[in-house]
Amino acid sequence: MTDVLEAINRHAERPIYRQLSDLLEARLIGGARPGDRLPSEAELSEQFDVNRLTVRRALNELSQRGLIETVHGKGSFVAPPVVRYDISARRDASFTHSMRELGHQVTVRLISKDIVTCSPLQDELRTNEELFVCTTVRLVDDQPWSLSVTSIGAERFPGLIDDWKGRTSLFDFLLERHRVRMQRAYRTFSCRLAQPSEAEHLQVRIGAPVLEMRGLNVDQDQHPVALVQHRFRADRVQFTVDLT
Repeated sequence: MTDVLEAINRHAERPIYRQLSDLLEARLIGGARPGDRLPSEAELSEQFDVNRLTVRRALNELSQRGLIETVHGKGSFVAPPVVRYDISARRDASFTHSMRELGHQVTVRLISKDIVTCSPLQDELRTNEELFVCTTVRLVDDQPWSLSVTSIGAERFPGLIDDWKGRTSLFDFLLERHRVRMQRAYRTFSCRLAQPSEAEHLQVRIGAPVLEMRGLNVDQDQHPVALVQHRFRADRVQFTVDLT
């Protein structure tokens, strides 16, 4: 343990828990795989000769940086890596296609679907017809990534509530069945705290940071097609927006 103590002494001006978090990142996370379990607080306390409060603060530091996930009663685990999501007005509005191009597997889980009337959404879609509204959870490489709500004019796509089973992306369904290729018209971003239902679906703690993205998708003729609302796990996504 001499090398650990020497490393800490060389950086004595920094809090010990931050020095320990750097050491844990380099030694435990650098050579581990997502999902691997870290030693317990007691084991780390003994290994690095520091008290358990210091270990707990170091682990919390790693958790805030998105490097580990702590599950109450089970321990701390190496978190999946952050996934980059490229957004461009010139590209199709297909999340699934974008992820597949990067070598990631996407799974869609249907939570609910219904036909509703909502004046603000209808106004934004420039329609008086009822809306097909669905809620889905999207997983990247089997890890929860976003909770999504999509609103589409129901009359334009008759039978959508019965025909789309949620096993494929809505983009692919509309392209194959109706020859509508959705493109992004605009996107807005904001930060919020996860509510209980969101936390359950995204597998985060209540109050964890969530990145919300709202926007409008249009068709090839620039007619409004869908309003989208995505709530992403803030520790899983990095956005890159192409402005050219």
